[in-house]
Amino acid sequence: MKLTKLLSSAVTAVALFMGSPAQAAFIPTGVQNDVSVATVTGTWGWTMISQGNYGGSMSINDLFAGHGQYVMVGAMHANSGIIDVLAADLYATVTTQTALNATTVSNGIGWYYNGYSMGFAGDTDTICQNSADTCGLAERDRLSWHTSLTANTWDQDSSALPLFVFDGWRSGDNYNIYEGTDWTRVVFTLDMNGQVPEPASLLLVSLGLAGLGLRRARKSRQA
Repeated sequence: MKLTKLLSSAVTAVALFMGSPAQAAFIPTGVQNDVSVATVTGTWGWTMISQGNYGGSMSINDLFAGHGQYVMVGAMHANSGIIDVLAADLYATVTTQTALNATTVSNGIGWYYNGYSMGFAGDTDTICQNSADTCGLAERDRLSWHTSLTANTWDQDSSALPLFVFDGWRSGDNYNIYEGTDWTRVVFTLDMNGQVPEPASLLLVSLGLAGLGLRRARKSRQA
């Protein structure tokens, strides 16, 4: 009877968990292309915290103002609503200082961040900071924004942390795009603290608890 009650309780718990809506939070792995803003902010559960024209300057503080645990950076053609290229990772990873032409590989992405430029490429790609990444011009898994130590001017030092983004330069296989007003930088954030686990995870937890209860019940009967 005790075993039957334990199994019944476990099944009930699983049913309740499976019937409860999980938080809409999704962190994509690797570089993504052609994703709508509506998907990022709706289906994936991210919040946009900044956007700016590729031809302008913005402080790093403003670029990431209000960031949470994770950030996603991307670029889109102005007013298109479709992000041409984007990638996401922990804020601490995205803003880890890198040496010239070096990347921090994480989440299927190669991130770089210094006083020459910031951005990403595929996790196995080589980058060429001249001063933005000029390698693989036909590849769509790259994003590169010039950086500077002073607003609205070329004050670059690859050995320093960037203080400003100053002009874009490329979005995937679109490059030399910092002139005019056709391209937009976008940054989103997501904080996973307090997120509800996915139903599959809850199922495993419930079954684990049920198994522990069954083991204790058997020991009690043997005694």
